[in-house]
Amino acid sequence: MHNLQLTEDQDMIVDTVRKFVADVVAPVAQELDEHRTFVGDQFAGLAELGVFGLCVGEASGGVGMGLLPFVAALESIGAHSGSLARLWITQMQSALALEIARSDALGDVVAGASLCAFVGAEHGIALQGGKLAGTARFVAGGAGARQLLVAASENGAPVLALVEAAASQRCGLLGLGLASAGCAAIGFDGVAANVIARGADAAAAIARAELVAWLGAAAAAVGSGYASIQAAKKHAGERIAFGKPLLVQEAVQRKLVDCKRAVDASRQLTWHGARLHDLGQPATEAAMVARISAIDAMVLCADEAIQIHGGFGYTVEYHVERHYRDGKTFEVLDGGSESLRNRLAVLALA
Repeated sequence: MHNLQLTEDQDMIVDTVRKFVADVVAPVAQELDEHRTFVGDQFAGLAELGVFGLCVGEASGGVGMGLLPFVAALESIGAHSGSLARLWITQMQSALALEIARSDALGDVVAGASLCAFVGAEHGIALQGGKLAGTARFVAGGAGARQLLVAASENGAPVLALVEAAASQRCGLLGLGLASAGCAAIGFDGVAANVIARGADAAAAIARAELVAWLGAAAAAVGSGYASIQAAKKHAGERIAFGKPLLVQEAVQRKLVDCKRAVDASRQLTWHGARLHDLGQPATEAAMVARISAIDAMVLCADEAIQIHGGFGYTVEYHVERHYRDGKTFEVLDGGSESLRNRLAVLALA
């Protein structure tokens, strides 16, 4: 099978999501982002499509298609709304972690009855005496979630806890990007925790959620990168400078070629990581490399697109400034790209 080839069933899922994006997401993405309006209606639309169970096994009530169609479909969402893409990622993190933990909460998450935001181990939340302690500084979906799935530690060992979001201390954040994702700082001090997994099960669930975040962010970044390239090509084809369109000028062409080269390579890495996971092979290193490469490419493409647009690139009507803001925000999520580079160094030198 070609590296970028999907099965007929996987293609149907991806095409369904693409149509949803074209009809529902794209027309309002700019307005929602500009006014920092939560993409709750679009999240509910994804729930109606049934995609939150896409990667969950059939025995657990899901579709059992693996991560490949997930990352393929996320590209189309990332091209228009990084915020909605990030919400799908956090919902999928929760679903796959709950599946390993064999939690009764999985059914509601797969059905999309409510948003369940995943709080990763990078936030350093601790569990002692049945209660949580600590603060998660930036959680995508935290402000709009009904439940929070928390990767915490208890006496140095991993635990996975499910808590009602209303019991925590939440404060909405006005970050640089992902303006429609309901990002929040969340305080957990004194919050009672429903521990659903400890030890090896908790470690496996947390590791799977991390993998989903890395590949999901990479896929969203790939979609965003292609969108920036398309926006730049369109503007450069219409903008006349020195008597000819910008698009025929060599300097502009080189920028676009370098951007496409970076995004094409990142897409291959992302799909490769998803395929490894679906084949039951180790995918951690591939997923980390894909995430770093794709987000770097996303920022590069948006930056170059802004330069090609000139002063127009800084206005919301031309979209590319939003892709740049979202890209810089993706850089610091899930522990951040620099943390992943350090982890890769440890793997490479082991």
